Amino acid sequence: MRKLNVGIITTCIVGFAVSYYAYSVEVAKENDNLYEAMCDISEHVSCTKAFFSEYGKGFGIIPKTSLLYIPNPIYGLIFYTLVAILSVSNRYVTSILVVTLGIFANIGTIFLALILYKLNNICVVCVSIYILNAILLIFAIKKHRRLFRNRQIKSN
Repeated sequence: MRKLNVGIITTCIVGFAVSYYAYSVEVAKENDNLYEAMCDISEHVSCTKAFFSEYGKGFGIIPKTSLLYIPNPIYGLIFYTLVAILSVSNRYVTSILVVTLGIFANIGTIFLALILYKLNNICVVCVSIYILNAILLIFAIKKHRRLFRNRQIKSN
């Protein structure tokens, strides 16, 4: 169980760092229009193109008047923090919640990947987050299965 917890927490730390980088790029670009991020490699490989699209805040589905209309990286910061905290617990019920959060994150990943396709853009930061979300879900499912097996053994 320890290795799975380390895997989940490590993935969350990396996800948090990538989300923080994305947020810092957004803030820097908002404050200085001439700012060029390291992740802006070419016209069609650009993180700022994705961050400043209509989908860069509230996933493009939350109304602009809502309190939840915030930059997407903030959702990432919250998500990775929450999953890291929850993963410290080795309770079966908590593992269900972590798997559920992972599933929703990967659904969001598919949605945002389709948006990148629509924008005719590759966002290195975004793709990194997509990969981390998939890895996180794999770890969460493995932990959940192990806790389920342990629960079955204890009940017999």
